[in-house]
Amino acid sequence: LRAILLMEADFNFANKQVYGVGMLENVRKYKLMPDEFFSKKMRTSTDGSMAKVLFYDIVRQIRLPAGISSVDASNCYDRIAHAIASLIFLSCGVPETAVKCMLEAIQNMKFFLRTAFGDSKSSAGSSIRIKTQGLCQGNGAAPAGWCVISITIIRAHKEKGHGAHFLAPVSAVRQHFAGILFVDDTDLLHLNMETEETVEQAFEAIQTSTLNWGKLLIATGGTLKPIKCCYHLISFEWKHDGTWTYASHHEDESATLFVPMHDGSLAPIDHLSVDTAKKTLGTMS
Repeated sequence: LRAILLMEADFNFANKQVYGVGMLENVRKYKLMPDEFFSKKMRTSTDGSMAKVLFYDIVRQIRLPAGISSVDASNCYDRIAHAIASLIFLSCGVPETAVKCMLEAIQNMKFFLRTAFGDSKSSAGSSIRIKTQGLCQGNGAAPAGWCVISITIIRAHKEKGHGAHFLAPVSAVRQHFAGILFVDDTDLLHLNMETEETVEQAFEAIQTSTLNWGKLLIATGGTLKPIKCCYHLISFEWKHDGTWTYASHHEDESATLFVPMHDGSLAPIDHLSVDTAKKTLGTMS
């Protein structure tokens, strides 16, 4: 069960103002909001689905090997580590007193259950050594908090060169696009229009990208949920008459993709054929 909290009204209002308004204003002021982020003002999940369809269109037009892995974070708001969160909040202009006010309150909360039969007499909470982490479902600061943590992950991920590298054929304009994010739903893209990769190189690149993304998520306290993850490996085969078809890789055991887990192990995820639709962001694609 997911714990959705009803926080004290003044405390929650202050969190919304400091984080949901003030912190995000700083992010926009210094142009830190990446193009990959679709859960923001003037954008919807449908825009994210459209971006993915456009990616498929470009791959089909240029017929170069590509990959897309849909990796879903597990309980993103509840798994945020306060150590890294506090540093990111400070870097985005949140006063130290406001950071301590919210995070220490969460760490020292006592949790009771309310049912139709009344409130529980006993409670759960932190111990001296292990403090409650996360930003809590129902906290007005949680969406903004996850946003800036996602921004940090995206920027670190792109520094490694992961993602889709687009090259306009006429103007030679280059664009680097890591993926499509809507809250904790992430589609990692791989395509390199600047070189002619083999399908094996494309697979290695999407595998390295997925491992890097998963480890960055673990560093912030999160983890991926393998049962909700999948990927497509896209390449093309040519016939003697010059026509083409999509290659079939989904039954190739050497093309199994793995995601990192918080205990250091690797978990395989579903490899879907290119004609198998998957529902992401509310759309089958």
